[in-house]
Amino acid sequence: MMSRLNQRNIVVVSGHNEENSVLYLMTKSFRIRNNYTLFQSIEYSRKHGCPLKIILVEPYEINPRNILWFHQFTADLIKQLKVYSNDVSLINRSQLNEERFKDVHTVFTDKAYLKFDIDLLRQVKTIAYKMDMILIEVETNVFVPITLASNKEEYQARTIRPKVHRLLEDFSEEVLTDATLSKGENQAFKILDVFIEDKLPYYDQHNDPSLKKTSLLSPFLKYGFISPISIYHKINHHDPQAESFLEELIVRRELAYNFVYYNQGYDQFDKMTDEWAYLTMKQHLKDQRNYVYSKDDYIHFRTHDRYFNAAMKEMIYKGRMHSYMRMYWCKKIIEWSKTYQEAFDIASALNNEFFLDGLTPNGYTGVAWCFGKHDRAWFERDIFGKLRYMNDNGLKRKFDIETYVSQMNELIEEDIDVI
Repeated sequence: MMSRLNQRNIVVVSGHNEENSVLYLMTKSFRIRNNYTLFQSIEYSRKHGCPLKIILVEPYEINPRNILWFHQFTADLIKQLKVYSNDVSLINRSQLNEERFKDVHTVFTDKAYLKFDIDLLRQVKTIAYKMDMILIEVETNVFVPITLASNKEEYQARTIRPKVHRLLEDFSEEVLTDATLSKGENQAFKILDVFIEDKLPYYDQHNDPSLKKTSLLSPFLKYGFISPISIYHKINHHDPQAESFLEELIVRRELAYNFVYYNQGYDQFDKMTDEWAYLTMKQHLKDQRNYVYSKDDYIHFRTHDRYFNAAMKEMIYKGRMHSYMRMYWCKKIIEWSKTYQEAFDIASALNNEFFLDGLTPNGYTGVAWCFGKHDRAWFERDIFGKLRYMNDNGLKRKFDIETYVSQMNELIEEDIDVI
């Protein structure tokens, strides 16, 4: 197989200054194994006989708890990165200035998809132009580079699936596999091993929130502690449940990245979904709402729905929510809001503030899905129109939902998983 590693690279700025250092600006991939940006910067520095500097840029977050969760892994990562560079540092975004690029000829950085990361890239791009540097983005947190998989916003999973699958083997090459793993990577691989051993054989039951068969890898994917390609190679592809899990890991995840890349209105109510969805919402805007709640009501578990309140406890206390309950949660916010705009704003705000895996393409796509994105029109009904509807009868019919409620009612605020 011919290596396609260089096809992960995008030259953003072509400079010609005479400085000699290479800088890796680590913004999304806080790991060593299968970190293609780190690999490319190491190879480039060796080829040109240049010293390599590495700067870790603290992720953008709304909730300080998420930053605390992230920082439990950074000291050890810096220690392990010193195998490759004598100059490794960690800064927050406000500390990124021209002084950080002194003596730098070429900058490698992780590809940006979301607006706050694109803003950071724009800042680096301005500095690169001013200082006549080379700036190279590397796609290191998706399986197949977005623009190679598709040149447009895809309609549904079924339209992107064949495009991703035809390139999987081309982009499955691993790098830095013999490196010592950092603490965050080790933790991610331990969780992956438990999933493969104890949960994957029963993945057909993963939609039942009481059984706890989900992978719990989403925060580690968010911060780039583990690559989807690492997971792909660890999975037993002969397990009959593997295909279902890999559909979520690869196709659905890459569909989310496709969405935010090609639709920069992903975080705006009037741009994030399809015309049929806006039409049906417009037709049902004045429908009678039997219950109307505020964001504060949700945070303090003050709805009449004990299943919704239980899901909110998982969000507030654990920083996560079971995937099926996450759909139910957002659908109920639509049902209990005065307007669809208000529902979208509340769901987005809660998603981005309280979930450890908030502020990700998957998070924005998950909210948009509840408003019809990547879905289809259903039978007409009050409030939802042709949007997919979910109710508590479905929970009772499909799951042992009472066990889930009991589990969540036992949680306390200190139960957040800081490992």
